[in-house]
Amino acid sequence: MKISKNSKLSYSVIVLLGIGLVFGLTSLYSMDPSLSLLDNFKPTKPKVALMPEGVKVQPEFVGGVTRKVGKVQKVQGKVYVIHTGGKSAYRLKAKYPIFEGDTIITSSRSRINAAMKDKSVLAMAPNAKLVVSKLEYEPKTNTRSTVMGLFWGSARFIVKKLSGEPNYQVQTETAVCGVRGTDFAVSVAAAPDKQSSISKRVLAWLNPVREAHALVTGALITTALTGPGSTVGLTGAIGGTTVVGPASVAGAVSGAAAGGAAGVGWAGVGYPFHASRHGVETVNKYRLGTNLGVGRKL
Repeated sequence: MKISKNSKLSYSVIVLLGIGLVFGLTSLYSMDPSLSLLDNFKPTKPKVALMPEGVKVQPEFVGGVTRKVGKVQKVQGKVYVIHTGGKSAYRLKAKYPIFEGDTIITSSRSRINAAMKDKSVLAMAPNAKLVVSKLEYEPKTNTRSTVMGLFWGSARFIVKKLSGEPNYQVQTETAVCGVRGTDFAVSVAAAPDKQSSISKRVLAWLNPVREAHALVTGALITTALTGPGSTVGLTGAIGGTTVVGPASVAGAVSGAAAGGAAGVGWAGVGYPFHASRHGVETVNKYRLGTNLGVGRKL
């Protein structure tokens, strides 16, 4: 089925609106290297508890039965781990091991950094839930095969380049993010179910029918944000893969293709790309029809 240009623009406006509401600072990206990519995301409280029902927090840490694939570097606040197939949760502390299949949950005002055996570093923001689905590293060939599953919240991944294919993926309910660079962050949050007056007028002008069904209550949005010199590929539920180049952002809403990537820090036409009070409306107002379409395909 051929997708019209107006439909592509409509999807892009929806995705960018969602990205704008997910971010909480005055700019999406700061060129200051000391500012973590995670600081650009506004932590959101999930509608459902991240800790599974029936899981009990135990007072003493017990290791998992699968392979050790990493070690905790630093913990702030209360961070929990549930080993694969387990019904118990344990508090994580510095130097504790991480096992393949572990589910890591951060509470509010909590963070964790971990060094992984595949020569990557994982960092999680508050109110996040992630599972180390697969992590394999072969020292002889210097190759990896890693899959991280992000259920909710924000996580940053610093992935060292190895020989051969990158073979590092972050999977969410709405998208798959494949690594092509070294430093990026991924966020999963609720897509906005309300639109501002400007975005409503834009969507109504583009396609009145699609505007009525554009944002479904309960839908999620996956946002990928890259650091300088990093590139990732973002694939939504349908469509091709959007290439998210250095210092750029893109998103994918439930059941839709990934939207086009947009440079952050500056919009490229003299207007700052702000994502706080006005979301992405400033950019949309001056850039609509320039590069808000579906991004480049692989």
